[in-house]
Amino acid sequence: MRQDGFTFIEILLALALLGMLIPLCLRLETITAEHVRSTDLRTDAARLAENLMERALFQAFAGREEGEEGAFQWWIERRQDEIWVRVVWRDSGREHSLQVVTLVASP
Repeated sequence: MRQDGFTFIEILLALALLGMLIPLCLRLETITAEHVRSTDLRTDAARLAENLMERALFQAFAGREEGEEGAFQWWIERRQDEIWVRVVWRDSGREHSLQVVTLVASP
């Protein structure tokens, strides 16, 4: 006797398998989106730190300067022949920071 199609058990097993795989795929999608967002924030922080460092190199100031830009807080500090730039932001309930230091030649 020839059977065309699927049996009821095969359909139930296929649905059970899909029921387990779909939530896993959705969770993977969520994790990937969180990592992309974190990477974007880190990239933006690095760009901001680079821009602040360039600005500090071309401005003659002594001491400390601070401010905010978007989701970031930043500090520039000039100590003798060093310039320190620090950028801080919050992501996923945790605080992250990026610090860049360079030496400046005396004139």
